[in-house]
Amino acid sequence: MLKHDDKKISKPKKSTLERGTKVVVENQVKRKDVVDMPDSGVTFPVNVRVDNHIRNKISALLNLGMAKSQKELVKQLVENEIDRLPESDKSRFDRMFEILEEKDNMKN
Repeated sequence: MLKHDDKKISKPKKSTLERGTKVVVENQVKRKDVVDMPDSGVTFPVNVRVDNHIRNKISALLNLGMAKSQKELVKQLVENEIDRLPESDKSRFDRMFEILEEKDNMKN
């Protein structure tokens, strides 16, 4: 059998932590009032599937110096097409684009 010493070793008591004065919020502001947030919302990478012929045309346009990257070239081409839309289609496009952007914001 084990023999335990009945004498208790007393440990020195630690002093309690002083928290200081209580912090009270007097004037709360919203983040969007202080930081400029982009209107476009959430941006994340996605894939667009194209066949090899379209990919080759994009590469050839890049080699001609039309843009610095595939992303930049596609963005330019899409913006050019949007600018060419008639006003009636442009307003429809704007509504559809806004709905899709809201959908992306809800995902993240």
